[in-house]
Amino acid sequence: MDQYGQLDPVRLLSDIRKAQQHLVDIADMTVTAIEVEPDVSLDQFLSGLQVAWQDGEIRPTTKPKPKAKRLRRRPDPFVAVADRLRGWFEAEPWRTAHEILDRLQGEQPSVFPDRLLRTLQRRLKDWRRDAARRLVFGEKPLHQMSHGDIAEEANNGAR
Repeated sequence: MDQYGQLDPVRLLSDIRKAQQHLVDIADMTVTAIEVEPDVSLDQFLSGLQVAWQDGEIRPTTKPKPKAKRLRRRPDPFVAVADRLRGWFEAEPWRTAHEILDRLQGEQPSVFPDRLLRTLQRRLKDWRRDAARRLVFGEKPLHQMSHGDIAEEANNGAR
């Protein structure tokens, strides 16, 4: 309690302003002596280029190359019923992954556990994306198109 009684907000504000002024004075100072590296002759510079690549990248803003995306680590759990799932999706595309998994579990109990729900959700997301793309651009699936084809169809759709 005694420490708080000694605090003076006016004095604190004055100290802050003095510190700010000191920083401004430092920032406004002109540099009188700049250390300059001695001039390098053209021959020395060119000879240095022969080995400069061994020092690596000298720019601090260089980012490392992005790592390759990790591939699948386990086999597809729906490989045996993929065609049936696709048929159910195409017949009733409004069904949720939970409803489709329940139907699959009803037909084959104890073969497809609940933990596969997220996998099925991802699969339905991809199928819905492809269906939406077909509605907008035509029949060719997106994963079979080149970048040029995609750009061409996007331009044709914008007309």
